[in-house]
Amino acid sequence: MKLGIISDTHGYIPTAVHDVFDGVDHVIHAGDIGGQHVLDELAIIAPVTAVYGNCDYFGDYLEAEETAQVTLAGVRFYIAHKPSLVKEALRGIGDILPGQPLPHICIHGHTHVPKDEFWGAVRVVCPGSPVRPRDGSKPSVMVIDVHDGRVTKAELIAIYR
Repeated sequence: MKLGIISDTHGYIPTAVHDVFDGVDHVIHAGDIGGQHVLDELAIIAPVTAVYGNCDYFGDYLEAEETAQVTLAGVRFYIAHKPSLVKEALRGIGDILPGQPLPHICIHGHTHVPKDEFWGAVRVVCPGSPVRPRDGSKPSVMVIDVHDGRVTKAELIAIYR
């Protein structure tokens, strides 16, 4: 299963994102969406799991919450816009209750700076932003391949507008 990971679109999806996400089976948007039209556009590509960000307003989106947990191809994902929510969840003071299995991958946005690192046994990724990169990073998204409960590939992809 191939996943398109995006965040911090702030109301606009560059055409290049459609090219990169061609053939993905699911899209995850990690907040600061910028309007329901963004989720509708992504839904043309594949089913979408989305969370709202600090620049979004709760209730403006048909299916976005503050955080989300989804299992795809046996891989458990936790999605939040702010990295602080990921930290809280992994410490057992957020959405992930003590005794619940930890996610395999946590996805966040907010920083507009891409990252792919491990916090203990949990992989934490941020796809950056395809429209407003920060700190010298390039506009970007991620593509993650998962199969039988394992991540087989995770790739940060620069977007050229």
